[in-house]
Amino acid sequence: MGVAERLSEARELAGYSQEQVAAALGVSRPMVTYWEGGSRSPNDRQLVGLSRLYGVDVAALSGDDPLERGQPAADMMFRGVGEEQLPPEGRRGLGEFVDFLDTYARLAAQMDFDIHGMRQSPFAKSSSFDTADDARRKAEEVRAHLRLGLGPVGDVDRLCDLLGITVLRTQLGTDLSTTISGAFFKHPKVGFAILVNLDMTPGRRGFTVAHELAHALFHSDKEPYVLSFATKDPRERFADTFAGEFLMPTEGVRRVMEEQGFGPKITDPADVIQLQRFYKVSYATALVRLRQARSIKQEDFDRFKQIRPVIYARSLGYEPDPEEFEQDADHWRLRRYPPRFLRLLRLAIHKDRVSVPSAAKLVGVSIDELAEFAAAAPVGTDEAPVSTRELDEFEATGVPA
Repeated sequence: MGVAERLSEARELAGYSQEQVAAALGVSRPMVTYWEGGSRSPNDRQLVGLSRLYGVDVAALSGDDPLERGQPAADMMFRGVGEEQLPPEGRRGLGEFVDFLDTYARLAAQMDFDIHGMRQSPFAKSSSFDTADDARRKAEEVRAHLRLGLGPVGDVDRLCDLLGITVLRTQLGTDLSTTISGAFFKHPKVGFAILVNLDMTPGRRGFTVAHELAHALFHSDKEPYVLSFATKDPRERFADTFAGEFLMPTEGVRRVMEEQGFGPKITDPADVIQLQRFYKVSYATALVRLRQARSIKQEDFDRFKQIRPVIYARSLGYEPDPEEFEQDADHWRLRRYPPRFLRLLRLAIHKDRVSVPSAAKLVGVSIDELAEFAAAAPVGTDEAPVSTRELDEFEATGVPA
């Protein structure tokens, strides 16, 4: 097998299109076609980039070693920004993300477990339709597709899980001027995957999931990965606008304002807090969305920015999430991982494919905690079992089993 044929086969094994390879390496799609057709050859730097992208050794691409997929490297995701531009937490977290996805894929293959990962978006988007209005329209399309109506999205993580999109949380650093809020990666085995910075507030984390969802649904045909920095990149602006409309649809917000008797213009910050809590977004998101909907005058917007929203929300009777005051990554433990992966991990333990100590090391928790997780009926909790009376009452309704 020649080099050109090996390049083509390695790309197909990795699950990438020529367009995605071109975007990842910063070359044109015809150039990738030339490489695979044998009319041109990649230089040494490009060959290294291809090996990282495909997860194989350079020697395998050049024709000396067997063409078997190896361990993909996170280095591929640093292309275009430079590894040195990320703080240590960002580099570590990004590497953890890719390592987790590889581990997930290997464990699923070992257990013959179907991840049900989304690999192609059901939504179309032409590159010329990338304005703010287009992003809002796409958000409406996705909400309609998911039959969400105009109300709150709810648990956006669980929504991604239902769509077949893997979501992992990890620490990436607190300074969003230097690190990433999240990332999207089209893993060749797992499918669409989202990384979320655990060092952000709960509201900001939810916004980031929606932001990365936009990349997954509308940029994955061109980009195998996207790192979300605070930039004015058109893709980032599109994803921000999508996330805002998806989480707080303009029509839904106006309807709630009307039903609650707020009036067409909000003049009381308590109303902003009520809308923020209703839609389960950050205070900043609610404030910006209301300004975009022309529901707040500029002078009131400037005034509302000065309040301390979590303390104010508590004074209004809301019980804020403790992480709104201070982020605690240790609080998440196993909850950092997607539900489908945890289901697979428990199954692997029950079938003696993975030992409890090995599984504990894999997910970074104690052996005792992992043993409790693996048990069919976890101990050490205050939750009572389902009452027999409640079950009898439901059965008495006569609904067939």
